[in-house]
Amino acid sequence: MKKIVLGLFAALMIMTAPVFAVPVTVPGYPTVDVPADIARLVNENMDTISKALHDNNVSEADFTTYVNEATNALNKLDIKNPYSTAMDGLNGFCDGLKDTVPNTQIQQNVWANSWIGHLVQVGNGKFCPRFGFGVNLGAAKMDLTPLKDMSNAFKMDLGSVPNQLALPTITFDARLGGVKVNDFELPFDIGFTLCTLDSSKMFGLDKLIKPVYFDLFSIGFDVRYCLWKPKVLDTKFIVGAGFYYTSGKIGSNDGDNVSANLDYKSTNFTLNTQISAKLLFFRPFAGFRLMFTNSKVEWGVRNLDWTKILNDSNDDMQNAIRDGLFPRSFGGTAEGFKVRPVVQGGFAFDFAVIDLTFSGSYDLGSNIWGGAFSLRFSL
Repeated sequence: MKKIVLGLFAALMIMTAPVFAVPVTVPGYPTVDVPADIARLVNENMDTISKALHDNNVSEADFTTYVNEATNALNKLDIKNPYSTAMDGLNGFCDGLKDTVPNTQIQQNVWANSWIGHLVQVGNGKFCPRFGFGVNLGAAKMDLTPLKDMSNAFKMDLGSVPNQLALPTITFDARLGGVKVNDFELPFDIGFTLCTLDSSKMFGLDKLIKPVYFDLFSIGFDVRYCLWKPKVLDTKFIVGAGFYYTSGKIGSNDGDNVSANLDYKSTNFTLNTQISAKLLFFRPFAGFRLMFTNSKVEWGVRNLDWTKILNDSNDDMQNAIRDGLFPRSFGGTAEGFKVRPVVQGGFAFDFAVIDLTFSGSYDLGSNIWGGAFSLRFSL
């Protein structure tokens, strides 16, 4: 019976003790045992915290008081690890952004006709330059759940932001055909694309996602070479390569309240293959892309209100925040290189000089769907 009582007492002590207590040492101050969430906050921001404590002449006794107050506040929260939840959410969102942006790039300048023909023909008595231009509307799936996890942990108000967002592109593009001189020909075409998008200037979308905003700039080009063009159903099989560059921002703008922002850049080199055919005015196509992407995301969080995050506004907590134990602003960088296989396909309707193209894609490596619609003038 005595062993049972002792066992229950030990179990009760374990359940009421701070979860995952780990030792933390700030230079110039005694080592203290704190919950893992506070330890991660301190260790990841050691230089900033150490400088603030020393600049504010925080004594060892005050330091211990601040840590104890923070530990007690943290153990009373429903979310026991607000800092870790927020950081994991930011890192997850950055990873998602690095996956989504390249998939928005490949929605641009998608042509159902695998090869549009010759722009220049010399010496064969023909003159029918092949070119086209128009507008393309595309989007790729983006998961906003990590961003919402961060906002919940840091008590940010993101309004009615959905869990999933189709990150859009609005592209102006053009394509020029190849060259034929007498019997010598180069069956290639070259495409150019330009995209600029600012959510604050898109009627309706700014209100839907407010206070979140985004803007992006993207430019790119590709070259396609026709390897096979039998005269059956206007079939064409091509290989090609492309390059895209995108930069932009995503963030929240909430005045003097807590807010977050991300600046990103992405370069994307692609190797492409595609086959298309035509029956009357209907042209289906299918293709495969191998993307080599290099992306970088820089993020920042500002104006954190730790009394609200920790639900503790007594004097010791306010002094701990004032003296720098809890940084109100910080940031970081995430970057990486990735190879992504993508399948792509769709169809177009060709009406005289007007092309309507519908396309879709699936990123096999990142499980991201994308799609686009284009309206073009084409000869």
